[in-house]
Amino acid sequence: MIASIMVALSLLSLLVFTGILPTPFFNEFSQGKDEAKAGEVPCFPEDSKPASLDGIHATVLNATGRPGLANSIAQSLEEQGVTIDATGNYEGQFYGTVKLTAGRSQVVAAYTLARAFTDSTVRYAPSDPASVTIILGERFTDLPSSEEVAALLSNTEPLKQVENCKLIPAEDETEQPGEEETSPSETGTEQATEPEPSE
Repeated sequence: MIASIMVALSLLSLLVFTGILPTPFFNEFSQGKDEAKAGEVPCFPEDSKPASLDGIHATVLNATGRPGLANSIAQSLEEQGVTIDATGNYEGQFYGTVKLTAGRSQVVAAYTLARAFTDSTVRYAPSDPASVTIILGERFTDLPSSEEVAALLSNTEPLKQVENCKLIPAEDETEQPGEEETSPSETGTEQATEPEPSE
């Protein structure tokens, strides 16, 4: 048995040495996951703990027809220590609940904030490297009470990895013109038309 294993390892080494089997084969085998592209669900580093709220910058966008929603949610998050960079209307349509988009350095922050939203999803966005964008969709109702939000966001237990996520790229790639940051499998459909909600 041991002899067979040694022979197999020797054969693999020979194949790599001669160039028949490329070295990246081992990297792909050990990782077992592809890198996330724009609009796909990213994994965060294993055993990541929630990000410190006072270090998170976020933009809140309203994709619903309810006026004042983005400002209301932004205020609730500010009360927990999150820095709100901007609020506004989402230039498109999102029929899901809540989507948080972030570049590689902000993925943990996005998953940290996602705990405050029911049925939320996190998506990789290389065009958003320094902050988290929160998009409130048509199915969004409201945040829990201030006390519940505080409890959810103050939890220091390691984040729970989502299934079928993809590895964070080593660096954010420049987004190609016309590239969508959404996935067809995502709950909620986005179109190019502009809604008429108010912040």
